[in-house]
Amino acid sequence: MGTKPFEIGLVGAGAVSAGAYTGGVLDYLVQALDAWYAAKAAGEAVPPHEVRLKVFAGASAGAVTAALAAGALGSDQPPIATPADAARLRGRNKLYDAWVDRTDIKDLLGDRDLKAPGAPVVSLLDSTILREIADLGLAVTPRKTRRPWLAEDFHLLLTVTNLRGVPYAIPLDAGMSRGSHTMSLHADFAHFCLNDSGKGPDGDVTYLPWGGLPTAPEGRDLKLAALASSAFPVGLAPQVLGHDFRHPGDDDCYSRRLWPIPLDGTPGPDGRCQCTESRCIPVDWGQLPADYKYRFLCVDGGVMNNEPMELARQVLAGPGGRNPRGGDEAHRAVLMIDPFPSEPLFDPKYEPDADIFGIVMKLFGALKNQTRFKPDELMLAAHEKTYSRFMIAPSRDGSPFPIACGALGGFSGFLSHAFRRHDFFLGRRNAQKFLKDHLVLPETNPLFTDWPEALKEAHCVRDAKGAPQVRDGVRLLPIIPRVGTAQVPCEALPWPSYGAGELATLTKAIERRLGLVLDRLVDQYFAKNNLLVRQGARLVARFKKDDLSQKVIGKIEADLKRFGLMR
Repeated sequence: MGTKPFEIGLVGAGAVSAGAYTGGVLDYLVQALDAWYAAKAAGEAVPPHEVRLKVFAGASAGAVTAALAAGALGSDQPPIATPADAARLRGRNKLYDAWVDRTDIKDLLGDRDLKAPGAPVVSLLDSTILREIADLGLAVTPRKTRRPWLAEDFHLLLTVTNLRGVPYAIPLDAGMSRGSHTMSLHADFAHFCLNDSGKGPDGDVTYLPWGGLPTAPEGRDLKLAALASSAFPVGLAPQVLGHDFRHPGDDDCYSRRLWPIPLDGTPGPDGRCQCTESRCIPVDWGQLPADYKYRFLCVDGGVMNNEPMELARQVLAGPGGRNPRGGDEAHRAVLMIDPFPSEPLFDPKYEPDADIFGIVMKLFGALKNQTRFKPDELMLAAHEKTYSRFMIAPSRDGSPFPIACGALGGFSGFLSHAFRRHDFFLGRRNAQKFLKDHLVLPETNPLFTDWPEALKEAHCVRDAKGAPQVRDGVRLLPIIPRVGTAQVPCEALPWPSYGAGELATLTKAIERRLGLVLDRLVDQYFAKNNLLVRQGARLVARFKKDDLSQKVIGKIEADLKRFGLMR
């Protein structure tokens, strides 16, 4: 075969509990690739070309799924194709186990984080279960050999919001002004690479072996990075990450990181204009001792970079490279999985509210929405003639609210196992449709050089009437064909609902957790005051607890009804 493997990069957008949808997409994708390559190994008449999954970049819930993917790809886990599979194979599929069975509000409203006397409140919710899920997700039995459709070096990039920051100083020499422009990087990421040896060149990458994933020290770093990326500000516990620098400003990971620097656009040898080149920018650490341990507090990576498509693109293209977009030249592509539904953002009845607490909440919402404002990247992914970027998002019978985990800003999935289960199977169903009709190339692409006509006719995209679908006069063929078990239609689960009894149970749990948090906060911040002051503060807190609880429950009930989830 004379064609190179088609390289694929995955991007998991931030999604809170809607990571269940991303988990379902990935579960079907692994099943389809395994079935195709098993058929090839058995000598069956299936498409003969090659693909390689090379990178998974994720933010928040997408980062958690990326970390879980390391365990899923490095071991043999059965797909969860039906609810019956979920019951029969309980605990054996880490994606389903983590996102559907374990991430539940009853644990998040627990008190294990406050059991120790004097333990400080670091988040509104109890994040203990998340650490346990991270441990279980990578507690796998490694495969003896790497999957044939995985690249030799498989990259994981998990975005984090670095609250400490990384200091840079850009020298200035403009007229009479000399000095430096100082700035601080907070949109950070953790970069891991899995391969057979667990080794690689120096850089800002942490290497670990597939076979040693459950026990290698770097596996612990991967779990911490996933927890850091998903640490929703205030709601979930922040995490401390770090790097050990031998010579800060010289060989530390940040000073070795490559950045795209603008050029004048002079045409290169191939006639194309080179607009950027990749360069290192030394970090301005000041006078730090050798062997410095840089530690920093992290919260949700989605706050700064919710859809890290560019990180995945750079890994695929290489430093300063590009991914060809045309149908006849594309040989690698980024696939973004974005679980959040398209919901109207503009409110014609908007009223300016100058309440100080309301402003804080609106500011956070604005920051979150701004990180998702990437028209250049998303329009490329949506353009039918761009074959280097694709996007898969929830779709369910034309419904404006296709995923059950989309209410409450993505938190609704924590409320109900039925919500998460629905979205996992919707992810599988959407992924099957996506591979069949959308992740395609024109048959004139060199990838299909070795396809006999019979295979082209059997696997080409077809319209609703069964006729081959053509674009610019040529048929479209799948990059990942569906063969074997991947051809079995994925189940569509009925739209779930939430009952009044469940809401009553939730109300009690919220009131209990809120009471514990407020009491502990009084102990935290009034420890140096006399008993009378502390008692007064505790009375005020208890008085406000009921008011806050009712507001939270009212918001939950209203949004569940808006999404058609409340009986």
